[in-house]
Amino acid sequence: MQLNIRYACRFMVIVTVCSFLAGCASITSQEAQPYLSDLYRRIAYKQEGDYRVIDIFYSTNREVVEKQDAPLRFRPNMTDKMTSGMLEIKLDPGIKIGRMLPGRFKRKGEIGIQDIQKMDDGLFIDNLTKAVRSSPHDSLLVLVFGFMDDFETTAIKAAYFAYLLDVNTPILLFGWPGDQPVTIGGYKRAQKYAEESGPYLGQMLTDIIRKVKPKRIWVQASSLGCQVVCSAFEHMYKYDDLSDRETEIEDVFLAAPDVGENEFDDKFRREIAALSNSLTTYVSSNDRALLISAIINQEKRVGRQDIRKHDQFEEAKDMLYLKSMEPDRVALIDVTPINKATYGHGYYLEDPLFFDDVYLRIFGNQPQANRRLYLLKYKGDIDYWILRSD
Repeated sequence: MQLNIRYACRFMVIVTVCSFLAGCASITSQEAQPYLSDLYRRIAYKQEGDYRVIDIFYSTNREVVEKQDAPLRFRPNMTDKMTSGMLEIKLDPGIKIGRMLPGRFKRKGEIGIQDIQKMDDGLFIDNLTKAVRSSPHDSLLVLVFGFMDDFETTAIKAAYFAYLLDVNTPILLFGWPGDQPVTIGGYKRAQKYAEESGPYLGQMLTDIIRKVKPKRIWVQASSLGCQVVCSAFEHMYKYDDLSDRETEIEDVFLAAPDVGENEFDDKFRREIAALSNSLTTYVSSNDRALLISAIINQEKRVGRQDIRKHDQFEEAKDMLYLKSMEPDRVALIDVTPINKATYGHGYYLEDPLFFDDVYLRIFGNQPQANRRLYLLKYKGDIDYWILRSD
């Protein structure tokens, strides 16, 4: 009798456990599909052997030379006409992009533009709209790069940036003529072009907001390309439907911004508040390229903050001009500890930790979700974050 009771008890335990496991299994199967569909939204690309081929949109105010049976040529001059279309770009994942793209890789055909399509305005907007609607986030990422690079180099950088960030979203490169001679005169001309290119970028973003209507727009700019974005926002702020209380752009990321502090504070403050939900600015104290820019311009650049005698974590004292900005919508990230880039300037293409931080912010995670961030709070309730390597 006791034996039967013992077997009966074991049977009941087994049935209960099996029922519990079956219940857990059914719950998991119901939740797994939407979770996985959110998780694995990776960038789309084609594979050719060891290479990756990525398609991106482009729009440029460069002078474009068209010849029969020849690819388009993008010259280092400005025009008052925009040219738009799509690019097919081949990448080698094994090549690090940071060291100024050695020419031999392009000459050997290992990386570069494989195909260029030019589209009229209507077709461009239609194709961009289809790409945005079919993307999992109904989104668009706009990229703007800086001084010295020709159109093909900028396009390759844009494709590498998209590949390293690895978010499944259409990419739009705004190509302004930043490839001026590496002299003081050439740099000054590039600055002039950056300011004058802003309204073209601003009008392009305005058309996208009104016609394409993405749910999420992210703008990422680096170096002198940040000046283009500042001038673009100044242009967009003139429109009543954009300067109202509703924000049109979700996130703006400025890496190593080659913009004067006074202009950034005086002009960009109200515009970023009206147009963008959040601004993240990445700064460094060892950016030698921005040190040279500060000497040329006789004004400190936003992207370089001097340590001098005070400790690195006290660096926020140099950022007091920002304290009147929107503290809940502006983030300052000091990348000095991780900045091992060429000239201390190209970390936005070289360091995986930079891409990790941008990725987390794009998807709305709180800053503390990035375990490599150290928070320094300065007076005025300004949060100042430091990105650490370990």
